[in-house]
Amino acid sequence: MMKTLIIHEMQNLLKSKRIYWTILLFLMLFTSIFVVRVVDYQNQLNQYIADEKDADEALQAAKNYSQIKQYAIQQPLIFSIYNQGHKYSRAAFIQYYEPILRTISLNEEANLYFNKDNKLDITFLVTFFLSLFILLISYDSINGEKQSGTLRIMMTYPVKRQSFILKKILGIFSFVALAFSLPYLVSLLILIIVYANLLTTGFFLSAFFYWLLILLFIFFFSLLGVLISILTKSPNRSLVFALFVWLLLSIILPITWEYIVSPQLFHQELNNLTLTYEKKLEHSKNIFYLREVDTNKYNVNEIDINKVSHLNWSNYFYDTSVWSFDEAYDQHYRFMQYVIDEYYPASREVEQAIDGLYRKQISVQNYKNGVFFFNPIVLFENLSTKIAGNSQLDYLKLLHNAREIRDELVNRGINEGWLKDYRFFACYSEKENCGTYNDLVKRFNGDHAKLWDYLMARINEPKEAFEFSLPDLHKYSQNQLSFGEIFSRIFPYLVLFVVNIIVLWLIIWFKFMNYDIR
Repeated sequence: MMKTLIIHEMQNLLKSKRIYWTILLFLMLFTSIFVVRVVDYQNQLNQYIADEKDADEALQAAKNYSQIKQYAIQQPLIFSIYNQGHKYSRAAFIQYYEPILRTISLNEEANLYFNKDNKLDITFLVTFFLSLFILLISYDSINGEKQSGTLRIMMTYPVKRQSFILKKILGIFSFVALAFSLPYLVSLLILIIVYANLLTTGFFLSAFFYWLLILLFIFFFSLLGVLISILTKSPNRSLVFALFVWLLLSIILPITWEYIVSPQLFHQELNNLTLTYEKKLEHSKNIFYLREVDTNKYNVNEIDINKVSHLNWSNYFYDTSVWSFDEAYDQHYRFMQYVIDEYYPASREVEQAIDGLYRKQISVQNYKNGVFFFNPIVLFENLSTKIAGNSQLDYLKLLHNAREIRDELVNRGINEGWLKDYRFFACYSEKENCGTYNDLVKRFNGDHAKLWDYLMARINEPKEAFEFSLPDLHKYSQNQLSFGEIFSRIFPYLVLFVVNIIVLWLIIWFKFMNYDIR
């Protein structure tokens, strides 16, 4: 009986031209956005492959330990087609001591994925258009039939009120769920065919949970539309009220939070964290430039960075392709020891400070879910990001993994001894040693310009190479979300979703049981 009523309700919906054109528009938008996102993902993937190749070639070309430059490059997520989530650059540059505070884009212009103004995805279609679509087909579901007289006629048949309201809700839900699920499943099938070798268990888990959340989202708005129809006397009033509710949930409340409430609640706290980070960063730079040296511990007069300044500097640290003079190795040892003792701990404090800032931003987003517990749009947007694996928490994991690779490299250099001795930056054989610095000065009669030209010429002149083999380095491995991880991320807010649906259901039930059908 109930199955027949639901099918009848879906058939009635299809008879309306308004609903027919709405479905057609929705399918066109879904197809257009999907195609744009697939093309964009392919651009991301092509750039990722090129970046991985360039990074590997640069690593293989290293001639000494100082030239080892690693990247933690994250492969673009296929599920970003449906949900972009938190957009960030995908590559973390790993150097021996430099703090890893953020990621970089190796080729941002060629990769639309990192265009910060681009927020068009299937999630946007669901929250902005699908919510409106549901309200437009359900706002007159009860009072429309009352106005036409069909509701009174229906109640003369042996159909209970419970069955009637149930068939209305389930009919609308089934209709919209089918209208979304068909193109969604087709799009998944296309991705399976095109990117079969790239799909992981995490992708299918994300796809399943995403679909489940959309069904809950559709059911919530189906209930909301029916409730609006019960609470208002005429379809015209229902339409106005439905549009107001949609504007409130999809535009007004989110904008109010982002630009008014959130700054008032957290602006000062976030500012304090930012200032802490800046102070720690400045402190670490002072340590690097030897402005805060414990003279008793390091004998600052013997630490002369100028004696290694002829080397090729790369950000904070240096590499070279020439065997240098004796004092350079001695100064290198002292400098590296100083950095290990002083700069290294300070850089960790900087990383912890910026992590605190990121985690505070994550807590703000989680707090937003609690404040707008009644808003399915806010809940769905945040939950879909957690499911997709491209949230701020996932960004922090990328930074953390890059730091682990760096720490392992540094510890290895310390344990094996090459981090602080001539092997770190010596490329040519020992017989190419320039001798002492004073020998060079005498050789060029104190002419430092000629000395510099001599050293630069040696850098570019082919010489017998120092024996060096690239160590077996720990490479970045991308995290894959498991069922348990995804479920634990969304469970608290999933409960809120279900509770909201139950509350709406009970209100509708109570209201319709006392509804005047005349």
